[in-house]
Amino acid sequence: MARYRPITLEGLLMQDGRQLVLRMADGGQWRLLALGRQDHLLGRHVRVEGAREGHDIVAADRIIAK
Repeated sequence: MARYRPITLEGLLMQDGRQLVLRMADGGQWRLLALGRQDHLLGRHVRVEGAREGHDIVAADRIIAK
């Protein structure tokens, strides 16, 4: 059974093909699973709140511009 692992991250929201990617200041990146369109936030510094789904995947509950 999977456990809910909440996570909050901040970084630059980018798009790689059709996949949203959060690029961190330390050079790391997370792939995001998000509902709805986030085009207006692409290229901006954001805070992502959600649940960690895997090694580098976050199911985003909320994406907020900083």
